[in-house]
Amino acid sequence: MTSVAFSANAMSAEIDTDGDGKASLAELQVSYPELTEEVFGDIDTNGDGLVDDEEMAIAVELGNLADPEIDS
Repeated sequence: MTSVAFSANAMSAEIDTDGDGKASLAELQVSYPELTEEVFGDIDTNGDGLVDDEEMAIAVELGNLADPEIDS
């Protein structure tokens, strides 16, 4: 599976618990308890305090987060 296919649906319902299409630090920490604020800041490239599908796909591609489709 390529990251392009992954990016189309990067945000799973398990991560995006409020259904807004983005993940907060708290939402991500449920699936990734080791996630720090510093790493979250690196993943949140636009600085809006939320991680969207594109940012999530990039984080997985760069190895900042495990692929939830594979490692869940």
